Amino acid sequence: MKKRAFDIFMWVATLGLTSGIFFLPDKIPLHWNGSWQIDRYGSRYEFLIITLLPIVLYYGFVLAMKIDPKRRNFQSRIATYELIRKGISVFLILVCCFFYYMTLNPHANGSLIMCVLTGCLFIAAGNYMPKLPQNFSIGIRTPWAISNERVWRKTQKFGGYSFVLSGIVIVIWGLFNLPNMAWAMVAIMLTMTFIDFVYSYIVYKKIESE
Repeated sequence: MKKRAFDIFMWVATLGLTSGIFFLPDKIPLHWNGSWQIDRYGSRYEFLIITLLPIVLYYGFVLAMKIDPKRRNFQSRIATYELIRKGISVFLILVCCFFYYMTLNPHANGSLIMCVLTGCLFIAAGNYMPKLPQNFSIGIRTPWAISNERVWRKTQKFGGYSFVLSGIVIVIWGLFNLPNMAWAMVAIMLTMTFIDFVYSYIVYKKIESE
């Protein structure tokens, strides 16, 4: 029943977000640079892609699990998978609302909102990442983690900490309105990804040598 209620919520939210496009001006701002200055305008219908993304990914997660070669591993962690699936969908809906706000207030500084949204997503994901079973769909899927379950567990646990730490840094960046937010977020994500991959490889080599 709860699953059906969330499905209804997703369809209602999608209908509301897509219907709202018809109340926007014909030409709207569609892209902002790192300083939150508008650098591209376009048709309001280009916004349709963003409004459909939440529900596409919501059901895309179901397809991903069904075709995952390690889908049986999800049987004991289905609640965690569903929570992450729903959490990401809600996050994308909030991102759509954020873009509606920026479209109607094109000269507003969206750094705080975007940093808080993204940072909270990272913090939440980091808390649940260690609970993910070995799979090809979500999590830190390095070649070494996929090939060894012990490496997978250690990698997800370490990745959980790195995601939470990165999320906190991103939120602080937004709260203090520090400059170059977009570049900072890219740098944080790339650094986090690199460290997680290196850690996964080191753990793999250590376990292989035992």
